[in-house]
Amino acid sequence: MKKNLMLVLTIFCLVAVLTACGQKEGDKKEGTEGGETAEEQTISGTINRLGDYLVLLDGDEYRVFDFGDSVDASGLEEGDRVTVTYTGTLGSEDPAPVATAIQKEE
Repeated sequence: MKKNLMLVLTIFCLVAVLTACGQKEGDKKEGTEGGETAEEQTISGTINRLGDYLVLLDGDEYRVFDFGDSVDASGLEEGDRVTVTYTGTLGSEDPAPVATAIQKEE
């Protein structure tokens, strides 16, 4: 009797886990795959750190961005005032917003 109960509970847990994983997969935001483009937004600020990623100082908040494939940051330096075009959500670290274009302000 106890073995049967444990088997039923185990199967129930497996089904619950698989159902939860399936729901998470369906919650993906539009534009993250399948050739669709995500909505782009812009933000202005001062480059605080420039390396494998970009840290932008926007007023009193630091914003972290990954670089998109087509972004060339070779002409930029820390302290430059820039406008960043990006996709994703500000403040999110997993995944971080992705800079799709960076324009230096004069």
